[in-house]
Amino acid sequence: MPMTQGSQDTIDARPKGRKRRLLRKVFRILFVCLLVAVAIVWLRRERIADNVIADALAQRDIPATYTIETISPGKQVLSDIVIGDPDRPDLTVERIDVLITPRFGLPDVTEIRLIRPRLFGTVRDGVVSFGTLDPLIFTGGDGPFEFPALNLAIDDGRALMETDYGRVGVKLSGGGHLRGGFQGVLAAVAPDLSAGDCRGEDVTLFGNVSIDAERPEFHGPVRFAALNCEESGLAITDTGVELDLQAERNLAEYEGDIAFVAGSVSVADMAAAMRGDGSFTWHDEDLNIRYDVTASDADTPYAAVGSLTLEGRVRALENFRQVEIEGDLAGENLQMGRQLLAGLADAESASGGTLLQPLLARFESSLLRELRGSTVSASFTARRDENRSSIAIPQASLRGGSGATLLALSRGQITMGQGRGGGSSAIPFFSGNFQTGGSGLPRISGRMEQAASGALEMRMAMAEYSAGNASIALPQLRLLQGSGGRIALSGRALASGALPGGFVSGLIIPLDVTVSPGGDLAMWRGCRDLRFDRLTLANLSLGRQSITLCPQSGQPILRYGSGGLKFAAGTNALNLSGTLAQTPIRLRSGPLGVAYPGAFAARDLDIELGPQGRAQRFTITDLRADLSAESIGGDFTGADVFLASVPLDIFDASGNWRYVDDRLKIEQGDFRLEDRQENDRFEPMVARDATLSLFDNVLLADAVLREPVTGRAISDVQIAHNLGSGTGHADLNVQGITFDDALQPAPTAGQCLDSPVSAQQRPRGLTCLALGVVSNVEGTVTGTGRIDWNAVEVTSSGQFSSDSLNLAAAFGPVRGASGTVVFTDLLNLTTAPDQRIAIESVNPGIEVLDGEVLFQLRNAEVLAVQGGSWPFMGGTLRLRPVNIRFGVEEERSYILVIEGLEASRFVEQMELGNLAASGIFDGTVPIIFDAAGNGRLEAGILNSRPPGGHVSYVGELTYEDIGFFGNLAFSALRDLSYDAMTIAMDGPLTGELVTQVRFEGVGQGETAESNIVTRAIADLPIELRINIRAPFYKLINSIRALYDPSAVRDPRDLGLLADDGVILRDAVDQETVDERDAAAEEEAQRELNEALDAYEDEFENDEADIQPQESEAMQ
Repeated sequence: MPMTQGSQDTIDARPKGRKRRLLRKVFRILFVCLLVAVAIVWLRRERIADNVIADALAQRDIPATYTIETISPGKQVLSDIVIGDPDRPDLTVERIDVLITPRFGLPDVTEIRLIRPRLFGTVRDGVVSFGTLDPLIFTGGDGPFEFPALNLAIDDGRALMETDYGRVGVKLSGGGHLRGGFQGVLAAVAPDLSAGDCRGEDVTLFGNVSIDAERPEFHGPVRFAALNCEESGLAITDTGVELDLQAERNLAEYEGDIAFVAGSVSVADMAAAMRGDGSFTWHDEDLNIRYDVTASDADTPYAAVGSLTLEGRVRALENFRQVEIEGDLAGENLQMGRQLLAGLADAESASGGTLLQPLLARFESSLLRELRGSTVSASFTARRDENRSSIAIPQASLRGGSGATLLALSRGQITMGQGRGGGSSAIPFFSGNFQTGGSGLPRISGRMEQAASGALEMRMAMAEYSAGNASIALPQLRLLQGSGGRIALSGRALASGALPGGFVSGLIIPLDVTVSPGGDLAMWRGCRDLRFDRLTLANLSLGRQSITLCPQSGQPILRYGSGGLKFAAGTNALNLSGTLAQTPIRLRSGPLGVAYPGAFAARDLDIELGPQGRAQRFTITDLRADLSAESIGGDFTGADVFLASVPLDIFDASGNWRYVDDRLKIEQGDFRLEDRQENDRFEPMVARDATLSLFDNVLLADAVLREPVTGRAISDVQIAHNLGSGTGHADLNVQGITFDDALQPAPTAGQCLDSPVSAQQRPRGLTCLALGVVSNVEGTVTGTGRIDWNAVEVTSSGQFSSDSLNLAAAFGPVRGASGTVVFTDLLNLTTAPDQRIAIESVNPGIEVLDGEVLFQLRNAEVLAVQGGSWPFMGGTLRLRPVNIRFGVEEERSYILVIEGLEASRFVEQMELGNLAASGIFDGTVPIIFDAAGNGRLEAGILNSRPPGGHVSYVGELTYEDIGFFGNLAFSALRDLSYDAMTIAMDGPLTGELVTQVRFEGVGQGETAESNIVTRAIADLPIELRINIRAPFYKLINSIRALYDPSAVRDPRDLGLLADDGVILRDAVDQETVDERDAAAEEEAQRELNEALDAYEDEFENDEADIQPQESEAMQ
């Protein structure tokens, strides 16, 4: 019901004192109740506290046991706290003191004291856990972290963390307000930590922790004895890191200073002692770092440095979306590392004997010298964002100890992740300039940049770099490196210096080189032209030439890799000129190939050695060499040698050769020696196991010349020849040539006359000049000779001797020839005049003994017989001078002069037992041989000296009765005296010889019978003439030696030639000769008997004619 105004007034008018009394009563009641409640709570405080703690732990499912020691308004004490499994608790605390400040409402906890807490936790798969305490610690709140406003005191707090990396023990003691003023000491230790393949040993942390204005701080070192990572090769020992760290109150921002010292840091093959310091800040997802790191005694396989300092800063923005690193590098005492030194040593060893060896040696020694006291400096800026990464190197330099710049880089740039057109690319882009220099080091300049295809391209040039007589220059060089790491070089190089076994000057090399990612080098995969100003191989020096070299199929010409240096090339032909041991040389060849290490092969070599007009010429069919041994050597076949100064030629030479210590040696040499003249002065000879050496432009040779068929040694030959001057000499030593049936001075007639002969009929003689002069020689000849030559002339001399030679000469068989022949020109077979040969016997038809022959040989053309003389049947037999021209078809006359021949001695020596004769005869017997070798007696005559002599028959008659008057006449004439007797001889030696005997002043001898006939003619002057037609008894037999040197008779009679001159056989044996001699003797006896029979018939028909018509009786 609505209130009225009056009612309102009535209420407002109630007394105020009444209200105050009521309010006091209420407060008194509430206060009493509060006192009662407080009294009840105080009396039951421990149970209440226990229920509150238990409810809180149970609410979070945390098992725990504890003892409440004290509960008071200002302090609460719990002891024996165990949280978690009692057997493996997560936390134990000996006692907790909680100091409380009472206030209206809930009291404030002002301080908590933990006495000997022990915390146990784990880190598994990156998750931290403290077991049953996790619900209390990791509440999952999203708000920023905030330290509670209370004092915390920890007395001997410890924790043990079981992690995937190992066990970590922690100790903490200290106290203070958590929002400012907390001070403590923190220590941690991990005997063995491992992560992946890395393992740390004896890791410790010790320092002071504090909180200032809610910002926690740590100051102290972290130390570890060793850190080893097997896979990466990282090894760090004896390291200490001094930390000064501070976090912001939200624990999301940090800053600090770091300083460290590492006794040894090694990564793979790099090792160094390191130290450094720096500072960092992390704020709003931005990181800033300032660093200053120094490595001492850094050592890598490729370089070592005494000190290397890197100083700069790092900025990472927007949680590392953008990173920028700036730095300055400075180093001192840079040195080459072990592997680089070994690589240079291996390169020097592999390039031994080449121009690269002294260049590499100078490079190494100069670089080692300059690196002592060297400094290196560089600045760089590295940037990375979401699209690309780059490194800029404005400058970098390496300065030697002398102050010279060894290497300078400028405008260097490395970019990855973005192509030139702005698109993305996975290929890095390089660009920059570089230059090298320094005393004794190559001067190279160039620029490097990335090609559009992504390949690295570098263009460079190198000035001439020399060491001794070796030099190399690169006027232009282009290098391309593909994305796979393969390097290709192209350009041109100029080089001079040593080659294996030689030297090159002014060599122009086209460069076509590839280097595989593994480092194997290949050069010239196709034919290339090499030009040079001078090339020397052994003693061979070639002038300005060009050579086209081609590789083996599918292989480069030059290779260098793990197997060392290899070279294999060939050319179809050579046409070169130069000098060999300072002697002009011209060289032409067929196919030629060389492989190093390996072999050298050349075919159809044609070499002219010496000045024009007097050059020595060598042709070699096949030449091979082994280049893999310490010395160069090989073999050769089919070599022909023509020495201009020596009129002798060598054919089909073969042997082994080697070149060592600047000396060319040939061993086991075989060759054939021939006379160069059109008409050979001697037949070809051979040599086996000959030796030759060439050193200092002097050629020395030693050989034994042999007759090729029998293999008999003819002469030892030692030759010395100076290739430069063209002078030399040869010493000949004939220790003993034995002539017999197997070996004769002259070959067969068929060979000398170019008649066809079979292989079995090869010559067994020394010179065709002896054909027709001597044959059937038996005995031994010794002697010496010397040949000297120079650029102008050749001279020779010698002397040859024999103690006893048997032979058949043109004028008859010779036995026991002995003496010494002195040659004034041995090569031209010229002797001094009046050479004397003693002859034991000669039989020009009648054997003569103990004579001598004088002769002279002239120019291997003429045998000038200056005479010969022998005791001859009481007188002498002389051979008049006669010139015999060798190898010329001519008529030859041998005139034998007989002086004082005693008829009685003739009868006695002829063993004509039924005859007796007396008288002394003189005369001449010309023996003429025509051009065909047919001999005849022409106008031979013997005249008796006054007063004549007699001829008588002292034997019994053995022929049949010839009638009365015949018997009467024979008895009267069986003993005749004469005043003069002439014997004339004419006719062929091989046919019927006509002998005319003429008696003048014929009378009876003392023993002749006197009868009617003798008395009838006693006073008549009688001239008796007798003609005999028959073979001359044992007169000089025909020597058809031009057809057969083994025959001294008519070769037709011996069965050597047919009547028409066709050769029937080359030789006959002694048995055949004896049989034919017996047959010839029987034939002669038969013809003589026939002649006597004819004489008897005529005598019976005409007693007045005692001879045929050729015989006349003159009055």
